[in-house]
Amino acid sequence: MFSRPALIAVLFLLTLTSTLAERFGDIAVTARSVVSSETHHGYREFRVMLENESLTQTHRVTLVYPERSHSFGNSISRLSRTVVLGPAARVLVPLWQPPLIANGNALLKVEIDFEEAGTITLPDAHRHFSRGSYRHGNPAPATVLFSRSLNYDDVNRALKPGTGTAPFSAGMAVGEPDASSSGAVQTSWTPDPTRTGAHWLQLEYSTPVAADRVTVRETVGIHGLGGEIVLIGVSGTNLGRFPMPGPTGSSPRISRQLTLPLTPEPVKIVRLEFAPMTHGGSIYIDAVAIAGPSGSAWATAASSSSDGTLYYRSSAAGIETHELLRSEIPVSEWSEYWLSYTAYDAIALSGGDLKGLPPAALDALWRYTECGGNLVVFGPGDVPEPWRSLSGTAGENGQFSVGFGKCFVLRETDPVKADAAEIKHAMDSATSTARFWQSLPNENNANDVFPVIENFRIPVRGTVFIMLLFVILIGPVNLIVLSRLNRRTWLLWTVPAISFVTCLIVFAYSILREGVTPDVRIDGITLLDQVNRRAATRGATAFYCPLTPSQGLSFAFDTEATPLVDSWDHRSGGSREIDWTQSQHLGRGWVTARVPAHFYLRKSETRRERIQLLNENGQPAVINGLGSTIRTLWLADETGTVYQASGIAAGQKGALTLDTAHATKVKVTGQAGVRGLFERAHLQPLPDNVTEYLTPGTYVAELENNPFLENGLGTKAKSARNRARSVVYGILEPNRTP
Repeated sequence: MFSRPALIAVLFLLTLTSTLAERFGDIAVTARSVVSSETHHGYREFRVMLENESLTQTHRVTLVYPERSHSFGNSISRLSRTVVLGPAARVLVPLWQPPLIANGNALLKVEIDFEEAGTITLPDAHRHFSRGSYRHGNPAPATVLFSRSLNYDDVNRALKPGTGTAPFSAGMAVGEPDASSSGAVQTSWTPDPTRTGAHWLQLEYSTPVAADRVTVRETVGIHGLGGEIVLIGVSGTNLGRFPMPGPTGSSPRISRQLTLPLTPEPVKIVRLEFAPMTHGGSIYIDAVAIAGPSGSAWATAASSSSDGTLYYRSSAAGIETHELLRSEIPVSEWSEYWLSYTAYDAIALSGGDLKGLPPAALDALWRYTECGGNLVVFGPGDVPEPWRSLSGTAGENGQFSVGFGKCFVLRETDPVKADAAEIKHAMDSATSTARFWQSLPNENNANDVFPVIENFRIPVRGTVFIMLLFVILIGPVNLIVLSRLNRRTWLLWTVPAISFVTCLIVFAYSILREGVTPDVRIDGITLLDQVNRRAATRGATAFYCPLTPSQGLSFAFDTEATPLVDSWDHRSGGSREIDWTQSQHLGRGWVTARVPAHFYLRKSETRRERIQLLNENGQPAVINGLGSTIRTLWLADETGTVYQASGIAAGQKGALTLDTAHATKVKVTGQAGVRGLFERAHLQPLPDNVTEYLTPGTYVAELENNPFLENGLGTKAKSARNRARSVVYGILEPNRTP
């Protein structure tokens, strides 16, 4: 039960949220920021709270982002979801933006009962996969999401050694002004001058103030400095965006004074967003204050798009920094969908946060890690089975292999006191994850890496022959015949008739050459945890459709589908639509006729497929419950003895025989587990030394089909030419020996 003070606080927050909501008749709409920083891959979550204030009426609400789109390049032109709200219903609606830029404005359109009701501003729109998020000629930094319970400066010093309170870092903008002169003063913040594009500085205030003034103190005052000042309230609501005012005063008291109407709630965060400049060194921020009738406050924490340093280092790997993203919401409100975490290369939180997470959110974090993410825990934290037992001891760096990903349980609760070696291992893993996404192919070479059809090029010879025949018939042959018949006026109908027949011939030639049957290829490797009944899959799918599928593609809510396209060339590709009402429905623009479409997939879901071990009169056997015929199976029992089987149909029983080729028992911790097998067998044939990746109580099975990745064509999949394969790395329940 809630205590009386806690109950009063909850009721106050609910009342405040309701007060700040935009109202459209019976429907109250509130959009909330999850993280106020740029992300570079995966799915970005937007949160919208809907409330039906009617006690009798049911309403159908559709959310559409962006409200107005600009169609050019590979981009998202429409992101939508429809919800039916019963009387007095209140529901939190997540929207996910795939890894494509959203071309349009930053407004969310609200439609109620099939009629447009109005728009609201969507916080932190255009911060996912924006073209400005990559430095010119260099990849994006690895992104690290950390919880609100961790101090930014402490995390910054721990995860980015040499910054935090280093000269020109974001931490230098915290507190009262301390610059004694103008110019490039080391006690001010400046962005990394090697990074082009837009820059931002975000400041947080431990004592929020209802403000009517914002003062930006700086050491270099430039007139015409483009940008905006964004104010965010204690509820996470954007209170307004205001143009950057011009500088006043002289050294060392240069400032920009913003005067505005008193904010309806206390200001918690001030975000300075600067327009792109030729170099970042023209921006030097010393301190930022908010003030109002109740008092004033200086910032107590800060984060930024990048930090300048005394000596700028180049990175041979191409990734120079780890970008720290502070969560705008407490861990108690973190998402229960693992898709919401796919935009981050690592997630850092305290051991207390881990214990206080709601069960659904905790499960989503482990799913994120199992699919290849990195989880960093400061202080004691429990790693669930079977990851603790499969990893043996935590090791010298507190590192656990969690499926395709890693979990780092650091000994110190205070980030500043964390061991440098442990931090380095965690950040190196995050960097490796970021590099993977930047190494994926695009439409220019995806079919070479993962071919769905051997030859999809235009039949040049046949087409040229038909065109040549057309020119001869419509020209000299037509004129000669009509001249001999003395019917030259017939040219008025013979020319279009021959053209029409030629078009029919070209169409028939294309149909006869390729038909209308689409080709689909699906391949992937699945980590099947039979202990927790979870499956984490990484793979790819490709489509080649002679005719554009009218229904588009459909994937489940728990599937991350990354289109393998060139997202930075605005001259190629087209806009796309996605709807989240019933499933992840990829509508218009995702598949074009006679053009291969490739997607990289990650998926985490609850599954009941399994291998069941039997012992029949001393003879070991298995029942294939994996949903597809097993081509080959290697299984290590709890003693490390390796068995082999092949050709077991789905639902059938097969005998196990000792694998004499690998008579030596497998090691307790294996060579590299599923991560190592992923690197060797991902979209490739299984290696000859596959048993070296086994640990006691695990198996590797190659299936003739892929039951873990859905065919995106949906109901049209049965009529397609399907080619699929699956490699399953399974973890058996304990105490199961043949």
